[in-house]
Amino acid sequence: MAEITARYDLALLETGQAQKEITHNAAIDQIDALLHLAVESRSVPLPSASPAVGSSWIVPPSAVGAWADSVGKIAVMTVGGWLISAPRDGCLAWIGDEQLFAVFRAGVWDADAWPVAALRIGTRDVLRSAVSAIVEPAGGAVVDVEARAILGQLIAGLRAVGIMAL
Repeated sequence: MAEITARYDLALLETGQAQKEITHNAAIDQIDALLHLAVESRSVPLPSASPAVGSSWIVPPSAVGAWADSVGKIAVMTVGGWLISAPRDGCLAWIGDEQLFAVFRAGVWDADAWPVAALRIGTRDVLRSAVSAIVEPAGGAVVDVEARAILGQLIAGLRAVGIMAL
């Protein structure tokens, strides 16, 4: 029988285990820390000497003290001290001091781009990668012809990303 879970190494109870509440409570602390992850910061090398129980951080490369060997991991203050958890690819965190989301992939917390191909509502992609550039009108004696061409390109672009109906 496995002693830990496959994804987040949560401790499992064993048959005949003494003091099961300790193992169970540690697993609940870790679930509480990782579920709908929201951290204070990903740039603080070590928080104040007495952080609030339940507060969490992503450990930065400049980490010191209890966090020194945990770069990129999630550090949560519990009643018993620091709980350090390794994120998995796809883990999403709200970074409080930056007011943005970051996703963990390939060993890095990335807030620059979402690793998705499109935003889908129902069966329809409404936002996806950029379409070709729209050529701006320039000069010309007949503005109406240029305006119609540009409007046609705008409409095609809006349809391509699902903002305008086909």
